[in-house]
Amino acid sequence: MNERENGVEGSKDTPNEIGGTTLQEAPKPLDETWLHDFYKECGREATLAYTTLNQMKNWAMVIAAAALSGLPFGSKSADYPTPIMFAGAVIVYTFVLRFFIRAILCYVNLTRWNVLQLDCVDLKLSPRAGSTSTVTTKEQKLREDIQHYYFEWLSPISRKDQVFANLKLGFYLLFGLSLFFVTWGAIALWQTPLVRGLTTFAVLNTALEASDFFRSPFFDDVKASERHRSKERVYEIFPMPRSRGGFLAGWIFNLAVSAGVAMWPMIVHTFERLWCH
Repeated sequence: MNERENGVEGSKDTPNEIGGTTLQEAPKPLDETWLHDFYKECGREATLAYTTLNQMKNWAMVIAAAALSGLPFGSKSADYPTPIMFAGAVIVYTFVLRFFIRAILCYVNLTRWNVLQLDCVDLKLSPRAGSTSTVTTKEQKLREDIQHYYFEWLSPISRKDQVFANLKLGFYLLFGLSLFFVTWGAIALWQTPLVRGLTTFAVLNTALEASDFFRSPFFDDVKASERHRSKERVYEIFPMPRSRGGFLAGWIFNLAVSAGVAMWPMIVHTFERLWCH
């Protein structure tokens, strides 16, 4: 009897373990009330993201229109380029670039909530005509998308699609106009130290924004996140915004280099005077 009991106990497996292999419990069905509330929240967040995206685009257009319209149509339009006008063109380009990056974040938020809401619709309300996906497959897709786009806060679209989609929203016009006047002024006034400094600032600021765009995890899609998984900590739920001290340091470095380029003749003249005396 004891041997029998010992045999039963020796061969007894835990509920989640068979033959030494751990089995994952089947996921619980999605709660209907939670899914209903989550669907409504997706709609509210999509509306907010769309409103913010329009604000970013409108502010960029207002700034560009207010500043650049004075170059060809202002009373001093025949004098362009001058160093002061060129400085205005560089400032406009800098703001347009910043609003462009912010608009990409808003566009990613919009697509994120649209994808999640579409998954809810596809699962519960109106499956697509001709779809061969089962309810289990659709529910699994919703779970995976919630994990990627809600918990891990990834982007549903790649960086290339993010850039091209926002350029089509109207930013290509703003970039074209601002870069036209910046390039014209830089070529015509290159011998002016101030123009050299401002051009250096525009180039380095573009490099800084591009570097942050390609390195920040908030623009990563699923594939990019998998590539970066070994380099950075992966958040299982709700990534917390982190201060990127490198961006601020790069911006300060940009200011220092640009100021040095703009004041280089003055610096050289000062050292020559000190050396002679």
